[in-house]
Amino acid sequence: MERFPTVLIPPAIAAAESPLQVQAALQQTLPPMGVHMKAPKGHSESQFEHDLWRYFPGKIQTGLLVSNPACKQPYVPDFAYIDQSLNLHIDLEIDEPYAYGTQKPIHYLGSAKDQQRNQYFLDQGWLIIRFSEEQVVRSPASCCKAVASAIATLLGDSAMLHPFRQVATLKPQKRWTQAEGQGMAEQAYREKYLVAQPPPQPPKNSQSRQLQKQASRPSTRLISASFTFYCPECGDGPIRWQGHYVSCPTCHYDEFVF
Repeated sequence: MERFPTVLIPPAIAAAESPLQVQAALQQTLPPMGVHMKAPKGHSESQFEHDLWRYFPGKIQTGLLVSNPACKQPYVPDFAYIDQSLNLHIDLEIDEPYAYGTQKPIHYLGSAKDQQRNQYFLDQGWLIIRFSEEQVVRSPASCCKAVASAIATLLGDSAMLHPFRQVATLKPQKRWTQAEGQGMAEQAYREKYLVAQPPPQPPKNSQSRQLQKQASRPSTRLISASFTFYCPECGDGPIRWQGHYVSCPTCHYDEFVF
């Protein structure tokens, strides 16, 4: 995980030696437990989300709940690519160098929370693709091309790459260390690329709008579920939850939580 994008593949799928073996391994993938009714969104997700819907209509989900046995709170992927016909599930994550609220470095090289989370998704049969926030903001279409490339490599089918002929290949980025993440927070590094983020471009025609509506609907295989969040420190709740940040009025816990 020294560079972005980071692509992680479950061992059973990676060991498959033919497309048929890949498809057989994918059938063991476990689905999410439901859908969060009000899915949180990060600062960098707008244009990237638009491009995901445009390039992968009907296959992008947001707000999915994936059970987390180590905590009362489930995991919520930033985005999920789900191909129902193949039972292919991909967790698409956007990694920020530090949290806005606490200014603490996150998603740094060797992060125990990231490693634990990754392992759980891999154990469930999910692929994982992690991008840096800066990559998503500066090159959203190239990030989508990286997703398509990973799928094409997995399935041995280059057809997915045809729409990306004119899209530049994503430039790799080094993952920061904990000390580097702290330095980026002190320099307000995120503001340097988030401020310049352009608004999402509207669909070019009515067909694109229809595809966007289709892609935004939760899959019929998933059940809708509300979820109550409790403080991971004192257990009090329900409490305010904003994205991955929890603020507890009882014990004043105010931290980034996976």
